[in-house]
Amino acid sequence: MANLEQILAETSKSYDNSRKALNDQINAISGDLDAQKQRINAQYAQQGKSLNNQRNWQAQASSMAASRNGGSFGGKSEIANKKYYQQSFVPAVTQMQTNQANDLSSAESQANKNKLSLEQTLASLNDEATRYGMQRYDAAVQAEEEKRRWEAEQAERRRQFDAQMAQQNAYYKYLNQASASASPKLKSWDFGGGYQIVQNPYGEAEYYSNGNKISAYNFLTGTAGGNNWNKWNDVWNNGVSTRGVGSDTISGINNFMKTGNYDSRYNYLRNY
Repeated sequence: MANLEQILAETSKSYDNSRKALNDQINAISGDLDAQKQRINAQYAQQGKSLNNQRNWQAQASSMAASRNGGSFGGKSEIANKKYYQQSFVPAVTQMQTNQANDLSSAESQANKNKLSLEQTLASLNDEATRYGMQRYDAAVQAEEEKRRWEAEQAERRRQFDAQMAQQNAYYKYLNQASASASPKLKSWDFGGGYQIVQNPYGEAEYYSNGNKISAYNFLTGTAGGNNWNKWNDVWNNGVSTRGVGSDTISGINNFMKTGNYDSRYNYLRNY
């Protein structure tokens, strides 16, 4: 009988390699995201260093310019530095921090999308495994039902055949019994020494010696000299045809067996 749990387990196992590949990708997303964040932070840390270096260079350049113009390190130099800091450095740092935050957010968002996509693919894979397992189960149930139906049909055919054969056998038995009761019973006469005359269905005499059919000649020579006239008369009185074997024939064979004088007229007896 089809086992649903077993079929689902077998079907699910065939998807293990694909399922493992998806789970490996899902599990790797967190590590990949951390590595990407480190690269982004390192990139923007380098940009921050560049901005700081550029700010320091700008302060030095402003001081040198003021010195060449006869000014002090304060005054115009400080004003220039303050102007650069407010108008260039701060906006650049702010933009850098904004870009960094955006890149980190974008990386995390993309990782979440990738994870969601892989999880959906995994869910679809599991659904497919279950659906395919159910299809296999339904097919197995249908095959079992068709097998049961076929076996039931074969059993019914065998039953009908057996019933028909039983009916035919009963009919033939009836005919045989009726035929046996209607047919005259065949008689036989024992002449001793294994010799026997049997009436066949056609009312004719058949000659036997120890159960083997023999010719009339061999029967007469084998039984010659015996006191068998009562048996022969009973054969003839029952209407059994001995086909050319009469009292004169029997007497002639008896005489031949006593004297040894054979009469060729009895050759025909060899064919009976």
